[in-house]
Amino acid sequence: MRFTLPTMAIWLCDPLLSLVDTSVVGLSSGTLELAAIAPGSVYAGYPFYLLATGFAVATTSMVGQDRLLARRGGAEDEDERTVASAIMTASGVAAISAVLLIAAHEPALARYVGSANVALLPYASAYSVIRILALPAGIISAVAQSAFLAVRDPWTPLKAVTLTTVLNLVLDLWFVTGLGWGIAGAAWATSASQVITMALLIRALVRRGPQIDKVKEMLREAKERAKTSAFSSTKESRAVRNVGAPALRLPFKKPRNDYLERLKSIAGPVMMVALIKCIFVGAIVRSATAISPEASAANGVLLTVYFFFAVVGEGVSQAAQAFLPPQLGNFEKASKLAFNIMLVGVVIGGFNAATSGLVPSLFPQMFTKSAPVIDLMNQAIPFMALALFAHTGSMASEGCLLAARDGVFMSLSYVPNAALSCVTLSILSANGFGVRASWIALFQFHCVRLVINAVRLRAANSPLRKSLSAVADASKTDLAAAADNFAGLEGIADVGQTPTPTTS
Repeated sequence: MRFTLPTMAIWLCDPLLSLVDTSVVGLSSGTLELAAIAPGSVYAGYPFYLLATGFAVATTSMVGQDRLLARRGGAEDEDERTVASAIMTASGVAAISAVLLIAAHEPALARYVGSANVALLPYASAYSVIRILALPAGIISAVAQSAFLAVRDPWTPLKAVTLTTVLNLVLDLWFVTGLGWGIAGAAWATSASQVITMALLIRALVRRGPQIDKVKEMLREAKERAKTSAFSSTKESRAVRNVGAPALRLPFKKPRNDYLERLKSIAGPVMMVALIKCIFVGAIVRSATAISPEASAANGVLLTVYFFFAVVGEGVSQAAQAFLPPQLGNFEKASKLAFNIMLVGVVIGGFNAATSGLVPSLFPQMFTKSAPVIDLMNQAIPFMALALFAHTGSMASEGCLLAARDGVFMSLSYVPNAALSCVTLSILSANGFGVRASWIALFQFHCVRLVINAVRLRAANSPLRKSLSAVADASKTDLAAAADNFAGLEGIADVGQTPTPTTS
């Protein structure tokens, strides 16, 4: 709980800001600008989510491996080299991506919103370009945050994120309402907050250098004073040295020769899953955007509410990953616990669905004053609630698979499930279901995922039948830490604005 609760608090910051942004823009700037947030966020936010997921998960995993090797007699500063390499690589890739995205934003957005909604283009373009300018800062922040989470230190990034969340709220009100910048003001507030978050986290990593050097000096002096000292043990000295996040030292150290290979092997599969999610959720957003500005605005508001409450599902998944591993290998106990976890997920999902449905139903004026938008929201709210209901249970089942290190099966199952949901979305959209089509397709996605995962957990080759030690021997990478960070990034990292590209 000392790790999970503050980590969930980090995840909640971005969905909370999305709620505030949607509310401030919707009430201050009108339907067109509210409708433009969704396509603008897809274009600017989803590339960020894709890159942040890959680099952050890889950093978490590699730092965990480096720490483990250091305890077993390997190089003590390998984790520092890994963090420096990750920041250098991520910043370069993010800068190149930002240039390409800005260069192609006008034709890409025009194609995405469709000819019927060209009125959205100026607002969506301004929003996306401003957000893309901060893409390198956002990716570096995700990498730095993962370095802290890899060593089970959520408090340092939580302090930084909390500070910049408050700043973002103030800037939102000032830029959007006070200065009248509209949707562009919301984008500038988010971009400024990302840059400051990056600066705070990099500063924290740099300050680790003198702290680690001081510990090294204390250990050396202790060994010199008394050979019988507790610190004379090399193993214990390494353990003390490896407490806390690795340091970021300037100038950067040269990456390991196999760094890119390690990065590709870990980030590749995770980014593939993230790409599938981006495509699927992007299709959901586009289906509503193509109808009308009012439909895009209504869908954007509901997505904001959905992603805020979806963090509960991430917590259930984390609980499964925390409690299930000790039971692995004993199929009867493990399957019983997995069933109980999924049952709890379904029960919590019911409460989550009811609560999430009440917010836009009872207080639609929190987001917009437009009667057509409110009417479209009311039509889709029951289906959004159903999607959240199924989401929590499906996340519980996914957490069980991640706990059993069955990520390959999980990744492969996403492809046909997402394809089937896209077919459903197309059929419903063609038959006049409007905004409701998005949420029915998403509800189907979660239900199918829950069924597939449950069947996998009960199958003859169930991953629950393998002990954790056997799984660890079969895998040379610390995928447990990677899975933890990937689950968190789905709701945070996290993207920062509506809508976050997560179906999970």
